[in-house]
Amino acid sequence: MPSVDTASAILSSLDTLGVTHVLYCPGSRSAPFAYALEAGSFSGDARPILDERGAGFAAVGLARTGALPAIVVTSGTAVAELAPAVLEASHARLPLLVVSADRPGELRGVGASQATHQSGFFGMHVRASIDLEPQEASPSLVGHLARAVAAACGALSGTPGPVQINVAFRDPLTPVRPASDSGDEVRASFVPRPTRVMGAPAVPARWEDVVGPAVAGLIVAGEGASPRAREWSEASGFPLLAEPASGAWRGGGVTPFEQSLVSSPLGREVDAVVVTGRPTLSRPIQALLACPGVRVVVVDAHAPWVDISGNASVVVADLEPARELIRAAQAEWASRVREAARDADERIESLLASGSGRTMLDLARSVAASTSGPLVLGASNPVRAFDLAVPTLEGRIVHSNRGQAGIDGTVATAVGICMGSGYAGEASAPAGESVTAVMGDLTACHDASSLALAASVDAHLDIIVADDQGGGIFATLEHGRAASAEAYDRWFGLAQSVDYEALAAAYGVAFARADAPRELESLLAHPANGPRLIHAPVERAAHLYPAVRDVLS
Repeated sequence: MPSVDTASAILSSLDTLGVTHVLYCPGSRSAPFAYALEAGSFSGDARPILDERGAGFAAVGLARTGALPAIVVTSGTAVAELAPAVLEASHARLPLLVVSADRPGELRGVGASQATHQSGFFGMHVRASIDLEPQEASPSLVGHLARAVAAACGALSGTPGPVQINVAFRDPLTPVRPASDSGDEVRASFVPRPTRVMGAPAVPARWEDVVGPAVAGLIVAGEGASPRAREWSEASGFPLLAEPASGAWRGGGVTPFEQSLVSSPLGREVDAVVVTGRPTLSRPIQALLACPGVRVVVVDAHAPWVDISGNASVVVADLEPARELIRAAQAEWASRVREAARDADERIESLLASGSGRTMLDLARSVAASTSGPLVLGASNPVRAFDLAVPTLEGRIVHSNRGQAGIDGTVATAVGICMGSGYAGEASAPAGESVTAVMGDLTACHDASSLALAASVDAHLDIIVADDQGGGIFATLEHGRAASAEAYDRWFGLAQSVDYEALAAAYGVAFARADAPRELESLLAHPANGPRLIHAPVERAAHLYPAVRDVLS
């Protein structure tokens, strides 16, 4: 079976199965897919991307917007370059397909160039790993692909995540002459008719059966939280606390400053918590969920559910809103929590006003106040700064790679979000809006090559490099106290000497500099038409993080 025909059959089947984007990384063994794409075997959005690692995180960004992307790579180390993105997608429960071209079996383990054991390379980090040999389009082939897509999407009742489809190609890797040219009879083309795999709906449990009465209840929303979180809060009177990237802010009804509230004396009164999504951002929240005197109800339709301390009282796939009227005691508690949040806002504003105004916390407040489009937050300091100091993200779409909480691929993820949500090329993004990505200097340097990807897709993207001269996140942790200043800078800080204006120019990206958050607000009021790198120096000010967290103590 000619390899290009196999590639065409795979792409047309994936098209029919609902794959929305194909990100193709060039190579020789993967070339059959290039010829098939050029011939129109895939009707969705298909584009070439030079760097596999960037393509992997662009796919993560696309998946975060609800798209179903496939990354096509050649054999050898190209597959290994996708490992960080596969881990992020696995832990964040994001559906994507890795289509890896491979050498045929006879060329593995014999010293052939660019050959390795890549089948099953991702191990337990993928929902399924499928091996395909060159074959004609057939119900059997489409059946394998239908299973792969179902596994990626979490059907029947599994957890969404990445899936590997490993395809062994034999020579020739180029198109062969059509049979009609040699006088042979041309067979009718095969039309894929894939199996439609339906997800099993979770049966919601009754609130009164699993939560029970509470005087001081909270709802805590982490990444991937249920869209019903606000409904639960309104029906029960439990205040809703939410991490920036939980998705809960988009629906509104969130009480801000979760870390300050939980760290205050109010936190010691909590007797019940309903947890949805993966709250992994703050130690005060984790301490609350580990408290033996708190009834913890975990709402999660997938395994493994989040219960780091093993303190959960009950785990349910879904939850009905409370049916009983909100009792006076719970209403009074909710009022006290809201009043404490207003108090925290005033104290945090006063605390920051007494400083230099040039910290990551100041920057977070300025970005939140001066932008309206989707936000992409670096997984270390930026997302924590927004969680600690921003009074509202009401109605906002916020993304952060908190599945593994790494700094890998943050620029590429932001580009993928642009592509998946209408902020790239000639797409009709809302007037005067762009995607805004906030990341530290090490995060930006780690993924600098993805600036080329941003330029190539004409992403309407402001990339704010909050430059605190290295790994400022560690200064807010115990390492900032344990290491000497010299040791800290050597082993944790790793400040990079980078000319960001020259870096932007090298990749054809616009550049601006904001020496203070107020200057940044002025820049953000006029989004660039295309990608723009904004260098924003900030002070580490590690002492402010615990001060803000404990502002109500």
